[in-house]
Amino acid sequence: MLLSSLRTIHSIQIRRRSRELGHVSQNLSIATATPTIFSCPKCGETIDVSATSCRFCSEPINADFARHAAEVLAKINQACSDATYMRTTALALPVFAVLRYIPFASMLGGVGWGGLLFIVPIWAVRWWLRFSDIETQDPDYIKSRKAVKIIGLVVGGLLALNLLVFLAAFAFGFMKALSQR
Repeated sequence: MLLSSLRTIHSIQIRRRSRELGHVSQNLSIATATPTIFSCPKCGETIDVSATSCRFCSEPINADFARHAAEVLAKINQACSDATYMRTTALALPVFAVLRYIPFASMLGGVGWGGLLFIVPIWAVRWWLRFSDIETQDPDYIKSRKAVKIIGLVVGGLLALNLLVFLAAFAFGFMKALSQR
């Protein structure tokens, strides 16, 4: 009963706050559908797409330029975000490598190691296909691009090395089995 009353009060407060803010939920859904901010071409400050002039330097803003710049900025932000997630995921590889040699955790380590060895290079290729065409001097994007390249090459090399070791062990075992007949 008390929990039900608290939920009702909370629901009423949310609706009241939403009316005060002008139905924020509708504005948020619209804002997430299309990029709404970009950097002013003159001063570099972040401004809204709907602005007709920069509020910092009073530079007049072309609406088509603003929409295009906002789309590019959103794509750069997504590229940097994906690269950060990839870097964090790749840093879990050494943890899984160590777990493979710890009793009772070796299965978790083996599954994590094997899974990430396949996932991370595919993720890097996907990143390059989506974001390599961006032309910008943004330092975060340049750093992300370099990180994805290194991660893709290192983890891809580890995958190739693991596959070669597996195939060599398989071939050695197969040859040994044939020689015992």
